[in-house]
Amino acid sequence: MRKLITAITLILLSFISSAQQLADDDSLPLLPAITLNMADGSTVQTHDLLGQPYVLHFWATWCPYCKKLQPALEKIKHKGLKVIAVSFKEDDDASPAIAIIDRGYTFKTAIKADAIAKQLGIRGTPTTLFINKAGRVIYLTNTSNPEDENLHVYARTLLHEVNN
Repeated sequence: MRKLITAITLILLSFISSAQQLADDDSLPLLPAITLNMADGSTVQTHDLLGQPYVLHFWATWCPYCKKLQPALEKIKHKGLKVIAVSFKEDDDASPAIAIIDRGYTFKTAIKADAIAKQLGIRGTPTTLFINKAGRVIYLTNTSNPEDENLHVYARTLLHEVNN
């Protein structure tokens, strides 16, 4: 039993170490400057987010896989990482911000982001990007599994940037 616990611990530490190396890698893709139109009428420009890590979660109100993933993103937000839900591929009568609030989540919502998703090459939901303080994408995933360890490893990597 001890050997198993030791092995699991070593594996997790190697994931964290690899993720930290990725966070410092200048060869990672740089997120282009984009302007997000928020549901509250404001805008968020990604160049204004430089210096702080964050998560962009591309989703749609009709997507059951997004709904499954969002509790994990809310936990990540409560640990101190900015999470922005970016709604695209929506029906005309969709209300993404209301859907997020109704689900009990507190992350801000960008709306009508089809052109941004296209610019970034994002086609499906959910697509979640982990962006470091230099504006580089350290991890991109299409997982809907809220227990996916990589979500938590990369969140910890970005939180480490906040605390250092």
